[in-house]
Amino acid sequence: MKTHIGRFAVKTVMGAAAALLLAQAASAQNVVKCDFRAFKKLGPSGPAIVSGVRGTMTPIALNSVQIIDKNIAKKILPQGVFARRTDTGTLEVMARLINCTDYPQEVLVRTSFMDVDQFPAEPETAWQRVFLQPRSTAVYREMSISMDIGYYLIEVDEGE
Repeated sequence: MKTHIGRFAVKTVMGAAAALLLAQAASAQNVVKCDFRAFKKLGPSGPAIVSGVRGTMTPIALNSVQIIDKNIAKKILPQGVFARRTDTGTLEVMARLINCTDYPQEVLVRTSFMDVDQFPAEPETAWQRVFLQPRSTAVYREMSISMDIGYYLIEVDEGE
């Protein structure tokens, strides 16, 4: 019986030690990792126009982030895109961007708000500079002026 308890105790101690080492390794490596393959499958980066001829061009997905510069598309990814109605009925949008490089990055971000027919509901917002530290996130927020917003598009361009 001592042998059985001894084996159990050894397995428990070894398991706890392995879990502790894994936890320490995970916390030491708790850095941002990016995989651009899935993002590239979403469609081309850069401007797109919906054409009257099917299949000739890829339309831009609305209610999303569009990275319009190829150079920055290799460095910055949208981590999340959110929208909500304010108490006054306008639309607030937010994008969390992630810097996948080891260097500080600067981007320009703006939003286009559209009505339910996808016509511009108001002029595009002014470009805002967003600074991202290496391997970190930054948040961009904007609010519409109009209450009749059906869609939005957040554009990210290189900040130089």
